[in-house]
Amino acid sequence: MKNELSTNIRAFRKERGLTQEQIAEVFGVTVGAVHKWEAGLSTPDLSLILEMADFFDTSLDVLIGFEARDNRISVLAERLRKMSYSMDPDCIAEAEKALKKYPHNFSIVFECALAYAVYGYNPGNDKHLRRAMELFKQSVTLISQNTDPDINEAVIYGQIAILHQTMGEVDKALDIYKKHNAGGMFDIKIGQILAMKGDYEQADEYLSHLLIKQFGDRINVVAGKILCYMGRKEYDEAKAVIEAAINDNAAYRNGDKPNVLDKYDCMFYTLLSSMELKLGHKKKAVECLKKAKMSAEKFDAAPDYDAKNIRFVNIKDSLVLHDTLGKTGIDAIEYALTFMKDPELERIWRSLK
Repeated sequence: MKNELSTNIRAFRKERGLTQEQIAEVFGVTVGAVHKWEAGLSTPDLSLILEMADFFDTSLDVLIGFEARDNRISVLAERLRKMSYSMDPDCIAEAEKALKKYPHNFSIVFECALAYAVYGYNPGNDKHLRRAMELFKQSVTLISQNTDPDINEAVIYGQIAILHQTMGEVDKALDIYKKHNAGGMFDIKIGQILAMKGDYEQADEYLSHLLIKQFGDRINVVAGKILCYMGRKEYDEAKAVIEAAINDNAAYRNGDKPNVLDKYDCMFYTLLSSMELKLGHKKKAVECLKKAKMSAEKFDAAPDYDAKNIRFVNIKDSLVLHDTLGKTGIDAIEYALTFMKDPELERIWRSLK
């Protein structure tokens, strides 16, 4: 907490056009004492501070520069997070003060753990990292108080694992990641550690499953982004995000053999055709829809849903990829047409079909 008394004494004195000598005379002290007050080298007695507040026609709070802070738990937790994000030098002191006030509150303990972690990562302060780990473990015992949907026990253990990694305790980190890998949330961490340890086969298995998951996620991300861009009439951006998805598919092809990526292309080219229409490029729209039809015919002639046939996916057993686009490539096109609800696009499709 900052003490603004010295600054405020000087400011109030100058506001009234008084010299240090005159202030010294008013309060019965030496000029040297006033100089020390204003320089912050000494502090007046409490009785003198009360007299000053009365003399300067102000409140004691204003003279001292005291500002009562909102120390409700939610506000305090948010303040700690902002201080750690901005690397405020007072953050650790504030964290310890908060822990003394609320030693058994989940939000406070968790935010203090994050603060110690932030200050421990850079430049590698083991003392802070150990304190962060201690607080994260304590927060697990208080998890029943948590109301933040973005935080659960697995998230906290993930933070503990990161601390072990940072301190070079890789095996401990790996063990924690594996034990708390709900839904594959730590696949990338596990894969990276295994690769660094030279266990390439097992690492590739984890990383490959992560790639497989991303194919499905990408369809949903692209669809959501299109809706956002269309809602703002940013058709060029919508077109760009679809083209990026198509280029990504091309990178994951394993030769010319048809696979599930062709089915995804059916949808992407149909969506791209719609964007070309929105931009007034009817000829390009027709060409895109033709490409969608070609991809559909290629896939439907020899449907292949096995993730093993996608480039960079190295898994031991076959894994069938499921989607909601329909059974065939043609179904995927018509799914996209339903999604876009574009009468002109549907007319072009009927003429090609």
